[in-house]
Amino acid sequence: MVVGLWHWIERHSAGLTLLAPFLAIGGGLLGNWLGAKVQAAGGLAQASAAREAAWIAAEAYRLAALRDERRTAAAEYVRTTRRFMRLTLDLYRQERDDEADIWDEVDLALADLQLSASSLLSIMAMLVMEALQASLEAARLRGPAARAMDSLVRAANDGSAAGRAAYVAVTRAREALHVQSPDCEARKAEAVDALRQCGLLDSLQIQALAIDMLREPLVQTQEARWLQYRRALVAFSDVARESLEPDSETMAPRIQTPRDGDPRVT
Repeated sequence: MVVGLWHWIERHSAGLTLLAPFLAIGGGLLGNWLGAKVQAAGGLAQASAAREAAWIAAEAYRLAALRDERRTAAAEYVRTTRRFMRLTLDLYRQERDDEADIWDEVDLALADLQLSASSLLSIMAMLVMEALQASLEAARLRGPAARAMDSLVRAANDGSAAGRAAYVAVTRAREALHVQSPDCEARKAEAVDALRQCGLLDSLQIQALAIDMLREPLVQTQEARWLQYRRALVAFSDVARESLEPDSETMAPRIQTPRDGDPRVT
């Protein structure tokens, strides 16, 4: 077979000589086409890699910006709630005229927080709001009596015998009413009479003290309201810190790339 092929080449050597240049040109063209195809494929791969890198960088920037926004909003919310809590405690000592303004600050901070916060963090923030509201209601309820007692204490410290007598009478009445002693009503009547006789309080202050004698010790109310706020704030802060972690599910399960889920990108 090989011998026959060799004889065939010898007989047609002239024709093959003429075809050789064309075969060389064809081979060159084929090589150039294959080279261009390989080069194009490499270019597409580079473009795809660059597109994917840009996608990852943009997504990382978005998550970092969202994290900063949440951190700022959470910090501002904590700051305003602390300020309002201090106001509610101050209402036991003096009247304030900026209650509505500070509450508006808290409400605005909450609104800013909810724009970027997770659902869980928003729920924790509302628990803090409930604690603030409870503390405000307690201060409004018992603040007038507490301020009246402070007036008696200051008068007693300044040497007022009537102020001291009224303070002692109220304190004894509270103790008797707290344990429901047999003479508790008599003690209360003595206290009210001493308050009227001292001349240091008006009728509304006397009425507030007479009602407040029936309630639990003031320090227990204040501690309960403060504890409710602290627990709510700690829970909020824990969730806030967790949501600010780079791998937190509330931020994003993972960075999506064009290959992961966008059918428009190939």
